Amino acid sequence: MTYIIFSDYRNPAAEQAYDIAWDFLARTDTIRDEFEACVFLAQRIAVMVEEGQTNRIRMANRAISEYQHHVNERDDFIRSGGRRAGGR
Repeated sequence: MTYIIFSDYRNPAAEQAYDIAWDFLARTDTIRDEFEACVFLAQRIAVMVEEGQTNRIRMANRAISEYQHHVNERDDFIRSGGRRAGGR
């Protein structure tokens, strides 16, 4: 598994949050596409930094939760044969 580094000069806790989230997702074998996961986590954590979040654990937990939700939605979409909820 490739490890991709993330850093945000505005908040040192962001890099730690990314590392925590990445480590957890890798250990739980949740990451299927490393590049997609990297971009997803980096974008979510950057948004949290912009919102003023400074707690690395809170940022990591939120990023993990959002990534897991994203993966579950994608899997549901694939299982449904490409049909969205509500028959569209």
